[in-house]
Amino acid sequence: MTTMKSRFLQLSIGMAIAVLALSPVSCWASTAALPWDQTLLALQDALITYIAPAAIALALSGAIVLYVLGGRDEQAGRLFGSALGGSIALAIVYMLNYVLS
Repeated sequence: MTTMKSRFLQLSIGMAIAVLALSPVSCWASTAALPWDQTLLALQDALITYIAPAAIALALSGAIVLYVLGGRDEQAGRLFGSALGGSIALAIVYMLNYVLS
């Protein structure tokens, strides 16, 4: 008799778990905001506003120091080119961020 009750209890619990696991609910992808969107947007804002301009300024100042100390150094030219390219890319990202928001 106790085995019958325990078997019935196990079947009841199993059915409840199956119903809860297979019941239709809206998934996160169907909603407008995913849980990690806020983190990624904060990281994007930090990269655009603080980190990228600091890296460009560091590359530009390094190119100036190399040029002053070494004359017409090839590394100074490359570093200046990377700073110039980075600043152009950052300006484009600023414009796209402004247009899309």
